[in-house]
Amino acid sequence: MTLSRISPEAARLARRPVLQAAVTAGARCGDREQYRDLLDRNRSAPPAIWAAQQAAAQKLCAACPVRPACEELALRDGTGDRASDDLVRGGRRGQELAIDREIRQPGRLAAAVAADWQQLLELSVAARDAAGTASTDGVACVRDDHSMPVAA
Repeated sequence: MTLSRISPEAARLARRPVLQAAVTAGARCGDREQYRDLLDRNRSAPPAIWAAQQAAAQKLCAACPVRPACEELALRDGTGDRASDDLVRGGRRGQELAIDREIRQPGRLAAAVAADWQQLLELSVAARDAAGTASTDGVACVRDDHSMPVAA
């Protein structure tokens, strides 16, 4: 596996930093402003225009060497909604991503997200230990909003 091409199986097994690095390094859409409107629906666009934009976005994604990594990130991030069809990520419509995440692969995705958080926690603890600080309350919070406390 290289950062410029990633297989679907490798994407499912990779941790978040690897996936993000692959997308950042090799995505066809990248940070190019010209693709923003193609991948995200403009609410004022009529359905026929959006359907054409979706088809163009899916065609762009189909030839992307890191499409599986982008799709995996979208699934793990909770991107997409079954009630609305307003984006394309990793070559898939938002509704397709939501159905996959909620019905077809919830266990696998929950385990992948938990492993991503665990890796982040371990890196955070290692950085804290390297800096010479210690936890006083036995709980390390990964996010600023303290929504994911994990025993240290």
